[in-house]
Amino acid sequence: MQQAIRLDSLLQLLPAAKSDTNAVLLYIDIGEHYRKTGDLQSSAVYHLKAQALSRELNYLHGLFYASDYYSFVLNRQSLYDSAIAVNCEMLELALKYFDAYQAAIEKWNIGAGYVYKGFNETALAYYLESLTYFEQADYREETGNLYNRIQTVYARMDRHEDAVSYGEKALTFINDTLSSTYGYCLLNLSVSYYSLSPPQYEKALTYLQKVLHIAASTGNAYMEARAYNSIANIHSLNNQANESEVYYRKALTLFRENSYPKDFCIANIGLAKVTMFRNELAKAEAMAHKNLELSRRYGIRLEEKNTLSFLWELSAAQHDWAGRLRYKAAFDSVQSLVVNETMLRAAEELEIKYETEKKEMRIILLEEERRLMIWLGIAGVAVLLLALAALFFLWRWTVQKKRLAEMQNELAEQQIKQLEQEKRLIATQAVLDGEVQERTRLARDLHDGLGSRLAAAKYNLIDIRKALVMDSAEAEHFDNSVSLLDDSMREMRWVAHHLMPESLGSTGLKQSIADFCNSVPIVKFSYYGDDTRLDSQLEVMIYRIMHELVSNALKHSGASHILVEIAQDADRIFLTVQDNGCGFDASAQSQGMGLDNIRNRVAAYNGDVDIHSVAGEGTEITVKLRIESEL
Repeated sequence: MQQAIRLDSLLQLLPAAKSDTNAVLLYIDIGEHYRKTGDLQSSAVYHLKAQALSRELNYLHGLFYASDYYSFVLNRQSLYDSAIAVNCEMLELALKYFDAYQAAIEKWNIGAGYVYKGFNETALAYYLESLTYFEQADYREETGNLYNRIQTVYARMDRHEDAVSYGEKALTFINDTLSSTYGYCLLNLSVSYYSLSPPQYEKALTYLQKVLHIAASTGNAYMEARAYNSIANIHSLNNQANESEVYYRKALTLFRENSYPKDFCIANIGLAKVTMFRNELAKAEAMAHKNLELSRRYGIRLEEKNTLSFLWELSAAQHDWAGRLRYKAAFDSVQSLVVNETMLRAAEELEIKYETEKKEMRIILLEEERRLMIWLGIAGVAVLLLALAALFFLWRWTVQKKRLAEMQNELAEQQIKQLEQEKRLIATQAVLDGEVQERTRLARDLHDGLGSRLAAAKYNLIDIRKALVMDSAEAEHFDNSVSLLDDSMREMRWVAHHLMPESLGSTGLKQSIADFCNSVPIVKFSYYGDDTRLDSQLEVMIYRIMHELVSNALKHSGASHILVEIAQDADRIFLTVQDNGCGFDASAQSQGMGLDNIRNRVAAYNGDVDIHSVAGEGTEITVKLRIESEL
């Protein structure tokens, strides 16, 4: 009500306003009041008026403030690219005419736009550039707020240790411990703490109690709802169903399905899982279908995928096998869309990075041209004073210009080649990710689908056997058929396991490779050094390479002995497969698609493949990979 009264007072000042800097500030003030009342369209109109008048008056302060507020409105309207374009224009003006503080603010705003777009790497780069200035200039408030922003980006990237580090730094810089900024920083920190491995639930709950106190003091219902949802998640992870349900219901009451649909879906599916845990399956299904309808209405694809995954799991508990197949197909369809969107986002982010590099190079070249023009003017004056000296300096300048241009061209070509290589590596990595997902899906389908059908067939045959009277020959033939079915089930399980072994996720690379090697009599396995778990994608790739090399040796080498060795230290891992078979010509142009595929996979991780083979003496293939340390 007070906002509306204040807005009416400001609008009454418009007819008497002159076209001066005061009018600019009046337009900005009106635009902000419209934004706070939720009228984003009117807010954008007045901020644009403030921009136009600021340009006409050459009023840089007004132009920056109006543009920053306008970009905020554009982000609220989901027009992220437009918001980024506005902030990029302001960054160029700040670098050209204004101070370093304003340039750091614009980099901050650009980073926020890329966060909304989901370009976490690009957003992090802008945030860190801005942070460098604020840290060096000792701006404590801005530094604390940026630490908190960086914390949220690292949390989006599932780098929770880095998120905790920046979040704790932020708390030391934020002075007002009852502010919304401090509350959201605590809220983000709590999520990172219970997402750590191992999770720190007590620390997270301590921070969440502080968040509830701040939310009550500031009247921030959204902050309160998110805190309740996080507390419910912690209780759910600790199998405390009663406590979890209480907090999920509190969160849902505050979120309301049409006000905060994404958050509502997250809390609602959490409550549905608690309900399923209590074996109230019909009730859990109704909640999940509510989630599915809401996520599809608002286009929240990630929550649609999570809901379909839950319904797929729930249908198994209900023994609804037809429904299970239906939800599985729907889940796979949404999962494919999510993967495709992720790949397109990564490619778009790389393209933006490439265009930004080119733009920065153009800015450098324009600055050099401007400097050269100044030197030309000096040279012209020098000609009037001393012709010989002017000719000498002109010659020196020409040589320097040529060298500088050559150096800049070489640098630009190197950067372009590097960016093209990064695009190829990202494409290769995307193919590898797709292969892992497909193998996982095939293994799951074989185990859950075909395995279940074969088991059902076996039990049906046994029941039939009990009901029939057979002579000894018929009984023996029937038992042989059941035995053949058992062999088929074992073969199916072996194939599913080696498509994507379950032990790879639970016990790790060392045990999975050991299990495979122990299943082949002529293969011996040795492991040296550190057996710390690696990145899951890297473990899958090493396992598949080992499987491919051993399979090649078994098929083609005629070996009687195969040795598999893995050596791991802090920053490197070596995989060696050696056999005493027939060998081959390692210097040939190509050794087949299998080895080419292995080289491509290893190249995606910046690794090397060494092949040593002598005819009649066997083959030794070594794969070398670097282990990237997490900061």
